[in-house]
Amino acid sequence: MPQIVAAVLIGAGIAAGVKWLAKEVAKAANVTRVAAEDLKRRKPVAAPLDLGMLEYDAKSGVYRPLRKRAG
Repeated sequence: MPQIVAAVLIGAGIAAGVKWLAKEVAKAANVTRVAAEDLKRRKPVAAPLDLGMLEYDAKSGVYRPLRKRAG
């Protein structure tokens, strides 16, 4: 008789574990679906422009593209 009680308890534990696992998988699938929809709605971002070498402009205090020097 104790073996039957133990088997029923183990079965109940397994059933509860499977139910919990199914909930977690459903949550993860929902998060993934929402993230995928969000990615579809976003506009593509243009790649940054390559300005080449920069030089510091002391007058304005910013870096600007290096001017081609005639020479």
